[in-house]
Amino acid sequence: MFEVRLLGPVEVWEGGRRVPLGGSRPLAVLASLVVHLGEVVSTERLVDLVWDEEAPATAGALVATHVSAVRRALARVDAAEVIRTRPPGYLADLAPAQVDARRFEELLAAGRSAGRTEEAAGLLAEALGLWRGREALEGLGQSFARIESARLAELRLVAEEESFGLALDLGRADAAIAPLLGHVAAHPLRERPRAQLMTALFRTGRVSDALRVFQEGRTVLREELGIDPGPELRAVHQAVLTHDTGVLGSGRPAPVPVPVPAPRSGRSGPAPSHLPPDIADFVGRADQVKWATELLRGVGDSGRTAPPIGVISGRSGMGKTALAVHVGHRTAELFPDGRLFVDLRAADTTPLEPADALARLLRAMGVEPDTLPSGVEELTGLYRTHVGHRRVLIVLDNASGEAHVRPLLPPGPGSAVLVTSRRRLVALEGAAHLDLAAPDEAEALELLRRVAGEGRTGVEPERAAEIVALCGRLPLAVRIAGARLAARPHWAPGRLAGRLRDERRRLNELSAGDLELRTSLELGYADLDPQERRALRRLALLELPDFAAWIAAPLLDIGTEDAEEAVERLVDCHFIDVIGVDGTGLPRYRIHDLAREHARERCLSEESAEDRAAAVLRLAGSWLDLARKAAARGPGGAVRYFPEPAAVRPLDPETEESLLARPAAWFAAEQAGLLAAVTHCAEHGMARAARDLAGALIASSAALYNQFDAWSRAHTAAMAAVRRGGDAEGEAWLLVGLGQLRYEQDRFEDAYAYFADALRLFEDGAPGGCAVALAGMGTARREQARYPEALELLEAALERYGDTADAGSRARVLYGIGYVHREQGRGGPARQALSGALDLYRAAADRHGEGLTLRSLALCDRAEGRYPEAERLLHDALRVFTGLQDTFGVMYTEQALAKVELRTGRTEEAGRRLARCLAVARERQDRFGEALVLRTLGELRLADGDTAGAREPLEHAAALWAELGLPLWRARTMWDLARVWSADGDTRAARGARAEALEVFRSLGGREAWERRDDLLP
Repeated sequence: MFEVRLLGPVEVWEGGRRVPLGGSRPLAVLASLVVHLGEVVSTERLVDLVWDEEAPATAGALVATHVSAVRRALARVDAAEVIRTRPPGYLADLAPAQVDARRFEELLAAGRSAGRTEEAAGLLAEALGLWRGREALEGLGQSFARIESARLAELRLVAEEESFGLALDLGRADAAIAPLLGHVAAHPLRERPRAQLMTALFRTGRVSDALRVFQEGRTVLREELGIDPGPELRAVHQAVLTHDTGVLGSGRPAPVPVPVPAPRSGRSGPAPSHLPPDIADFVGRADQVKWATELLRGVGDSGRTAPPIGVISGRSGMGKTALAVHVGHRTAELFPDGRLFVDLRAADTTPLEPADALARLLRAMGVEPDTLPSGVEELTGLYRTHVGHRRVLIVLDNASGEAHVRPLLPPGPGSAVLVTSRRRLVALEGAAHLDLAAPDEAEALELLRRVAGEGRTGVEPERAAEIVALCGRLPLAVRIAGARLAARPHWAPGRLAGRLRDERRRLNELSAGDLELRTSLELGYADLDPQERRALRRLALLELPDFAAWIAAPLLDIGTEDAEEAVERLVDCHFIDVIGVDGTGLPRYRIHDLAREHARERCLSEESAEDRAAAVLRLAGSWLDLARKAAARGPGGAVRYFPEPAAVRPLDPETEESLLARPAAWFAAEQAGLLAAVTHCAEHGMARAARDLAGALIASSAALYNQFDAWSRAHTAAMAAVRRGGDAEGEAWLLVGLGQLRYEQDRFEDAYAYFADALRLFEDGAPGGCAVALAGMGTARREQARYPEALELLEAALERYGDTADAGSRARVLYGIGYVHREQGRGGPARQALSGALDLYRAAADRHGEGLTLRSLALCDRAEGRYPEAERLLHDALRVFTGLQDTFGVMYTEQALAKVELRTGRTEEAGRRLARCLAVARERQDRFGEALVLRTLGELRLADGDTAGAREPLEHAAALWAELGLPLWRARTMWDLARVWSADGDTRAARGARAEALEVFRSLGGREAWERRDDLLP
C-alpha cells in the first residue's frame, strides 16, 4: 500500500520500499500538502509554507519545479497522480488511511471511546506503534512543520498517558512503572503521569519512592513555573501518606514508615563549618545559584524520606567548587548542625578512599579519632548514626564516580548533599543534575574586570573581549588572565591578548601565583581511565574544529561502535561538547580549545612519533576512502578531479552506508576536518597524505559548488610539504589541482598557466600526468574560444592517453574535441567525437559525463535547426542530472532547453525555465552561468519583440563576459544588443557592434564567422 509517513522523518513508502524524494524542498512541498490533506493549497500559500519569511523572488516558479520533482519520484511507484493540480494550487489526493498521522489520530479516538478494556489498550498500543522517531516531521524546520509536530506530540502524550491509565485499571502496575519513569523524566511538568507513577509505585509497595516522585515534582514546578502541584497530584500525595487504597487502589502492603528523628536542638560546642571561604568577586551564575538554593530548601520537607542531592558537573576550571561553596554560604541557616566539605580528590591526582573520607567527616562531627573503627562498613554505620538525626550540608568536591559518593550520603531527609564532579554521575539515585556551562561573554568580562582591577579592561574593550574569547570563557582561565593583568599594571590588555593568541604558549601564559590552568586540566585528565585518556589524546592530535564520532575508530584502531562509546564517555566527563547535528544526521563534537591543547601536549609526551603518525594515517586512509566514494556518488561528477590516493582504509559497510547516504552533506560536514588534516600532515612530514587529502578537498569543493577557500588553502599547505620533500610528481599533481581550481573560478588564463607548469614537471616521466595537464590546458583554451590551440592541445592529450587509459579520461578529452568542432561549425566531426565520448562515459558508468555529452549533442542538433531531436536529447540529459541531484547540470540543461523553446515559439515556457536557472546561478555565485542565462533571457525578449526589456539583461551579460575575459561570448551578446540599439534608432552603434562582433568571430574561428557574414546592417 502507498503510504506517507509523518510520525518521524517524512518518508514515502510503497509496499516494503521507501521512495526517495531527492531534496529538502520537494519533501517540504509534499509534507505541507499532506498536513493539509483534502485542502487545495494555493501556490502562494505553498511559498509561505515552504520558505517561511525567506522566499526568493522566483519561489512561485520553484514550487512548480519541486512539485514536478515529487511527481517524478512518485512516478517510479506509479503514484504520480497523488499530487493533483487544482487551481489555484495543488491537492494531495490520499485517503486518511494512507497517512500514518491520520491513522494515529483515528486509533487514538477509537481507543479513548472503547472504555477501560483490553480492546482500548490494544488500540492505543497500535496507535503508539506507528511512531518511528522522537518527533513528527523530523528534518523539516518550517513553521508549519513545527506547529504540526507540536500538535502531534501533544496527542502522543495523551495516548501514552491514556495507555498508562489503562494499565493501572487492568492491574498491570508492575509493567507500567518503567515506561512511566521515562515519561515523567522527559515531561517533568505534566502532573497526570506523575500521579500515575505514584499510584503504580504505591501499589507495588514502594511508598518512599512514590513520595520522592511527588517531592521532585513539587520542586520542578516551583523552579520552572513558580506554582505548587495541582489538586489531583496533591490528593494522590495525601493518599500515599495515609495509605488510602480507596483513592490509590489495592496493591502489596507498604512497609510501615519509620519516623524520622527530629534534628538535635542543642549542641555542646559550635557547629562544624568546614566550607572554604566564599569568593568575594563571585560573578553571575544567577540561574545556577537559584537552582541549587531551591534544591537545598527542600531539606526536611514532610514528604521527604531521603536527603536532597544535587550534582554539579562540568569540565575543569568551570567553577563547580566555587558555585557549591557560594550556595553553601547562602543557605547556611538551613543547616544549624554544620556545613561539611570534603575534597575527594585531595591535593593530588589520587581519589580519596571512602574510609578516609568517612573518617574525615566523623572527626568533623566530633568523633574522637582513636575511637574510629578501621573497616568501611563499620565507618559507614557510625557515620549514618551520627548524621542521621542532624541537619547538615555536605559538600563532596571532585567526585570521580557514583561509587565514590554513595557511602558518604546521609540516610535521612534532614541533611542535604552537593556533589561536584567532572562526570555527570547519571547513575546516582535520586540526584538532581546541573551541567555547568561556560558563562556568557558579559559575565566573563565582568569577572575579568573585577580581578584585573577597576579601569584596566576599559582602556581596550576589544582586547578584553579577545582575552575572554581566548580563554574560552572558562572562569578559572579568565580569573588567571585577570590576575596576570593585576600583577602587571604596565601591561595593556592587548599585550596579554597577543601572548594568548599562540595556542602552543597559551597554557604557559595562563598561570599566576598558585593558580595554574594546566594543573586543573591535569586533575581532570587523571580522572579518566587509560582508554579514555588515549581516546582524548588521539582526538586532540589533529586540532579538528569539530568531528563525528566515527573518526575515533581509525584513530584508536577500534570498531565504530566502540569509537562512538569512547566519544560519548568523554562527553559524560565534560571533555567533549556536543555542538549539533550535521547534514548526515550524526552528532558533531568539539573539544574545548584549552582542554584540546593540554590533551595534545599529553599525546606528544606519552605516545611515540610512530604511533601518532600511524593513527593519523589510518584516519587519513578512512577519510580518503569515504571521500572517493562520496565523490563518485555526489552531484557534479566530482570524482573526475580526485587523484588516486596512495592508501585507503575502509570502514565497516553499515557505517559507510549511513555516512554516504547524502554525499554532499558528508563533504560539508567533513570539509573543515579535512583541511585541518592536510595542514597537520603537511607540517609533520606526511607529504603524500597531505597531497591525497588535498585531492579529497577538490572533490568536496566541487560537490558543494564554488566552495573554493578550503581547496586553495589545502593545496598551498600540501604544496609546501611536497616541495620540502622534493616530490616533483606530487608538486605537478597539486599544480593540476590549482589549475582546476582556477578553471572552476572562471580564471582561465591562470588555469592554463598552472596546467602548463604541471606539464613541465610531468615531462620527466609521468605520461598519464602529461595527458591530464594537456587536457587541462586545452580545456582552458576551449573556454577562451581559442579553438585552434585548444584542438591541438586536446588531440595531444588524447594521443598521450592512448588506448590503455581509463574510459573516463579519454571521454573527457573527446568531449572537449567535440565541443570545439561544434563551436567552429563542423557538425560531422563534432558528432563523431561526442558520440565516442558518450560510449566511453556509459562504459565507465559515469552518469554525469553522460548527461554533459547528451546536452552537447543536443546543441549540435539545435545549431542545425533539428529542434525535436535536440529537445529529446535535452530531456534525456535532464533526467540524468535530476537523478544525480546535480543542480548545475539541471540549470545548464534547462537553459539549453529554454533556447529550443524560444526558437520554436514557446516563449512562456522558456521564460519560466530561465527564471529558475537565473535563481540557481545567482545562489551558487556562478558568474558564467548567470551571464549565459541573462543573454538567453535577452534573446527571449527580443523574440517577443520587447527590445526595451532585452536591454538590461543583455548589457549585464556583456559586462560579465568582459569581467571573465571571454571575448567570444561578449561578441555574441553584442550582436544581440545591436538589435536593441537598431530598434532605438541608433543605427551607427548597432552597425559598429555587429562589425566588432564579426571581427571577433573571424579572429577566433567561431561558427558565427560564416553564419553571420551577410548580416551586417546596410
